[in-house]
Amino acid sequence: MNVKVWKPLGILLIVLFALSIVVIVNVAGATSPITVGTSPSGVTYDPAKGEIYVANSGYNTVSVISDSSNSVIKTVIVGTSPTGIVYDAGMHEIYVTNYISNTVSVISDSSYSVVKTITVGTSPSNIAYDSGANEIFVTNSGDNTVSIISDSSNLVLTTVSVGTKPNKVIYDPAVNEVFVANSGYNTVSVISDGSNSVVKTITVGSGPSGGAYDSNLHEIFIANSVPGTVSVISDSSNSVLTTITVGTAPYGIAYDSITGELYVANHGSASVSVISDSNNSVVSTITVGTSPTGVVYDPGKGEMYVTNAGSNTLSAISDSSNTSSTPTPIPSASSSPSASSTPTSSPSATTTHSANPTSGPTQSSTPSSGSDLLQQVWVPKPTNVILTVSISIAVIAIVSAIFSAISNPLEKVGGKPAKKTEGMIPDKIREWLEEVISSRREAEAAEKAGSLFKPTGTEIIAYIVAIIVLGISFAYVKVITLSQIWALLPIFIATSVIVGFVQKFVSIAYLRSKGVWSEHSIWPLGLILFLFTTFAFRVPFSSPTRSVNSKKFTERLGAIVAAVEILISLAFAGLFFLLFKVGYVAVGDAGLSMCVIGSFFGTFPIPPMSGKDIFNHSKPLWAGLFIATLAIFVVWLLMI
Repeated sequence: MNVKVWKPLGILLIVLFALSIVVIVNVAGATSPITVGTSPSGVTYDPAKGEIYVANSGYNTVSVISDSSNSVIKTVIVGTSPTGIVYDAGMHEIYVTNYISNTVSVISDSSYSVVKTITVGTSPSNIAYDSGANEIFVTNSGDNTVSIISDSSNLVLTTVSVGTKPNKVIYDPAVNEVFVANSGYNTVSVISDGSNSVVKTITVGSGPSGGAYDSNLHEIFIANSVPGTVSVISDSSNSVLTTITVGTAPYGIAYDSITGELYVANHGSASVSVISDSNNSVVSTITVGTSPTGVVYDPGKGEMYVTNAGSNTLSAISDSSNTSSTPTPIPSASSSPSASSTPTSSPSATTTHSANPTSGPTQSSTPSSGSDLLQQVWVPKPTNVILTVSISIAVIAIVSAIFSAISNPLEKVGGKPAKKTEGMIPDKIREWLEEVISSRREAEAAEKAGSLFKPTGTEIIAYIVAIIVLGISFAYVKVITLSQIWALLPIFIATSVIVGFVQKFVSIAYLRSKGVWSEHSIWPLGLILFLFTTFAFRVPFSSPTRSVNSKKFTERLGAIVAAVEILISLAFAGLFFLLFKVGYVAVGDAGLSMCVIGSFFGTFPIPPMSGKDIFNHSKPLWAGLFIATLAIFVVWLLMI
């Protein structure tokens, strides 16, 4: 390629680096709502550590947020579709209901790891902590029951039948009773924690789905999602005292013990209604993010935290001004808020509803801070991996079959009919189709001679395209909102430059030293598949580029080169793992994801991947590499 062409391309890449670094610096210093996982639902407060825990129902994780800095400090992987979440003050553990897995994950707040997984009923949707009996109450919306768990043994003690589709559950420490909102039956079941039996059923509004306990007036506030109202229940008479109109589709409610106010998340109107418990009327309405779902009160800071399921963010509201605040780092804030004189460990700290969580990134105009994002880790979902590989294989097979059919539809018949149809497609079109479809080892390069190390013009373009595509793809699968890509792009581009350069430099230099002219070039079909699997399933698969080799290329040389590239990738994976463990989370996670996925998928014996060369040459060698990379891939999934 002419120097005048590739030099501007190199300058463009340098400018891209510079812009990315500028953006990441700006993002890191920006003030914005706290970005968490996909479809955040339940939220709870840990007063011992001054931390907020958010259940991300569409991402199968729990985000841990420091209330002193309003930043995500840890991401914990739990079961499928976590929805309800509550803090157990006696054990310093967080309990999370996994709606699809039919389990409850128990997280230690000291290690930020799941220490126990408990099987409960069908579709557990919400959860509450009974501080009087040291028990956990779980509503199973799929089988109309409540599972009662001992927090000392983490075993299910008993199961209580309640109304249809139980959702919210609230503990009342004054009377030692648990109130269960039955969203499909328009009632609230009252369970005595002494007898573990229903002692009263109260009729409320349609679709009761949220609730909170008012420790000042000893009242229960229940959100009725269909009429957009809140029912106020006296815990002494177990009867409805009044009904308050709020916003559209209210769900979560939390009680502010300092101001004596209830905060109601209106899921359908992107707002929070503030109710005074002294006159049972709405005194303020605050605009928050899209589809607010869960609410929790932080007495240490005097703030309400609201999960916005539609925008994947957490809004912080100051209870002194009743206005939604944009979280800013607060260095002077204590990491261990003082306890309130009024009991606040009751289940007003958990609110949720998400039977059908959405997944995948959502566009957002507000990026998260760079420091938050760089502490997040990413692993692909196993189901997405299976779908990605299956669809890629099917697409390649179908496209190859179509190309074969239109190239020579009567080839299998043979004889004169085959010869007559052989030239149906003009040579230039056929060559173009072959270039687009051929797998990375099937294309053939012309015999050339040149430097072992100097790249050709074609290779320069291929390297630049590969670096940009790999960087954007791996940044995309890790981010939660599309605007965050700029924050991660420099890291992934730098990682792809280092790993990719070493792999291709070694393999191409080796082949050229053996008299085989080898070039790195763009592979159109592989590029399309790579982008498709990235954006459709969040699992980058296939290869945007390929190596084309001259006729002297042999099966043995192909196997050697493919095996060496895989081993180089694994060696880099070890390096990035060490970086990850010593605290360089962003670089370590970026490198691990690229190297582990690349090495594992590279062993696949299908045309897009170089594993086919190893498979054709030596099946025992291929089996050894495949088992080794599979084991590393599985360990990585479980470890991260």
